[in-house]
Amino acid sequence: MDESANHLVALGHISLDWARMYQALVIHEDDKALVIAAARPEDAIVPARELAAARGKRAELRIALDVTLARTIRLAFKKFRAGELFLVGSEVDRPGAFLAIVQPDGDDPEHRHAQRALAEDAARAIERDDELPPAAHSSTMSGDEWQLNTMTTATDVSRDALADSLAEDRTMVLTAEIDREDDPEERAGPMRALVVDPDPPGRIQMVAELENIGYECQAAATGAQAIDLLSQLSFDLVFADVSMPDVDGLRLCRAIKRSRRLNRARVVVTASVVDSGQVPAEVLQRHGADGYLEKPLDSRRLHRLLHDLTPPERQGERASDHEALLGEALARYHQGDIDGAIAKLRGALVADPSSPKLHFMLANMLQRASRWPDAVDEYEAVVELQPGYFPALTRLAYLYFRQGLHARAVETWRRALPVCDDPALRRNIELFMRKLVADMSRQDTGL
Repeated sequence: MDESANHLVALGHISLDWARMYQALVIHEDDKALVIAAARPEDAIVPARELAAARGKRAELRIALDVTLARTIRLAFKKFRAGELFLVGSEVDRPGAFLAIVQPDGDDPEHRHAQRALAEDAARAIERDDELPPAAHSSTMSGDEWQLNTMTTATDVSRDALADSLAEDRTMVLTAEIDREDDPEERAGPMRALVVDPDPPGRIQMVAELENIGYECQAAATGAQAIDLLSQLSFDLVFADVSMPDVDGLRLCRAIKRSRRLNRARVVVTASVVDSGQVPAEVLQRHGADGYLEKPLDSRRLHRLLHDLTPPERQGERASDHEALLGEALARYHQGDIDGAIAKLRGALVADPSSPKLHFMLANMLQRASRWPDAVDEYEAVVELQPGYFPALTRLAYLYFRQGLHARAVETWRRALPVCDDPALRRNIELFMRKLVADMSRQDTGL
């Protein structure tokens, strides 16, 4: 960059935000091509091609040093806004506009070609709806399967505690207290949840998650407070922690299920595995629990469980317009408003948190905005909902690699290989994985 003299008229096609987001700069344009310098060609290749295609030309990428490119971007836009036509490098010794290009010695090794192919695939823009994962989540576990899958380890709940929780007379007393009001509350509007948890941080986090999704929430720190709220208000959903000392969550669940007023409420038992151990499936079934969540809270599992427990008619209310929101998000993206697109997709996920399509599009937008950790979270959500969805697996693997998480990258690419339909791409994955595993082995042995 310091040895080139670049014509600045090409900057009329991009913004300073675009240059900084992709760490790329248009440095030359002729009748056939746009030449773009990029610090990370794998991140810039897709937007560069989009930019060139809009002008009916091809994109040619050149690698530039990060520090030098950042300085050049700042100076180029400063001079362009001042009306200057050229940016002349500090080491230029001849007149006119020209590019100084350093050619590498020989061809790139095979693994570099493989990495470039994987980077291009990971950064590929989504152009059509049929490239997205299906909205239905038939390949995921059902709510019942998920609950059974997370409750297989024996708990340390003592026999005395279980016997106490099953005591019929105590259950009848609690149920009578819940039903002490004769007439049920008449209400409409958002679904209402009660969070019963003696741990303040856990209680606050659960309430915040539910309110973000659109629930109206009440909270209680003790069983007595919960009984008082249950006797006065109607609830669609109750989260009851097993560690409450006065009325544990299992006993409270059993009392709610016996109630004439609230027996249709869904009850989710929560437990900190570190403190209480896992609650086995047969205990949950005996007490009539509709679901089970372990703490610390995993928001994706919460959203999935809520989707499974929400009546179909209420699901329709909450998710009916997410396709329209998806369309609006894509429109904002194509207009250059990537932050607005991200906000719209997050809004759509509030209505339908179990949609792999929405999670994937949000991950794609976050990746293009260079918000790597957030993009990883969303790709992980897609893989949890659609374990065999190749585009999410390969993008997730590449972002793991970019963040230095090489073991996780290799593991994820291995999961992606059986569902890769492109022989050339599969070969590139295998080549790059071998190189990565060899590098990891050398590091482990100190060589």
